[in-house]
Amino acid sequence: MLTELNVFFRRIYKIYTKFKRGMNMSEEVGRPEDDITEITLSSEFDDDAHLKPEHINIAYVQEQKFKGVRRTFKIFNDSQLHYTLESFRHKDNKKHRVNLSYVNIQPERECFVAWSWLSTAFATIVWSMLLFYIGLYTQYKADYIVIVAVLLGTFSMVSMLIFYYRTQDKLIYSSFIGKIPLFEVSNHKSGNKEFDLFMLKLRQHIKASQDRMTMHQRLVGELKDLRRIRDEGKISNEQYESARDIIFKHEAFQSRQGE
Repeated sequence: MLTELNVFFRRIYKIYTKFKRGMNMSEEVGRPEDDITEITLSSEFDDDAHLKPEHINIAYVQEQKFKGVRRTFKIFNDSQLHYTLESFRHKDNKKHRVNLSYVNIQPERECFVAWSWLSTAFATIVWSMLLFYIGLYTQYKADYIVIVAVLLGTFSMVSMLIFYYRTQDKLIYSSFIGKIPLFEVSNHKSGNKEFDLFMLKLRQHIKASQDRMTMHQRLVGELKDLRRIRDEGKISNEQYESARDIIFKHEAFQSRQGE
């Protein structure tokens, strides 16, 4: 009964918050400091029901317009990450909170290069240039040869676009013990100041959050955080159960259970 009342009042608060923000049309929107209410824990299954976003440490946005992907990161309260993934093409939108205390500081790099489309692009552009030469400057010159060359050149450009679209280079952050993927960052070469700063701050906050906890606290906390994320529908029940089995078998968890 108390749980149902808590859910009810939280939903009323959300409606009130949206109504209040809608009435204040003169406020500037879009800046990280303006939408701080959006990173309240919107799940009714949240274990940390009283957690409030007191301040944002850093906000970072990655947008790949051609691929139709936008990632938004907000680190707040020193140890929390609000992550949003919007895929305009596939409508694959994700929005959830992650406690950085339970994140592996070393991400896994997932790099896929669509070599077949790149090789196709180079092959067709070579054939296109050869046919242009034959169709314009040799004894075999003919309009239909030039037309074929144009078509091959067009196909070459399309192949290059597909190569770029399908090539992926991501850093995937997973839970520390259970190894469950939690969020991803599009990888950039060093030298991108905004990216380098965000990655530095992310590592610092993960390390600082974990240093304040014992291994047993991290194990129990990770299990609770994964259960919340599962109940929000962001990870599957199979992923949660797999992580739970790993955590239960961990030496630090077993030692405390025997006390």
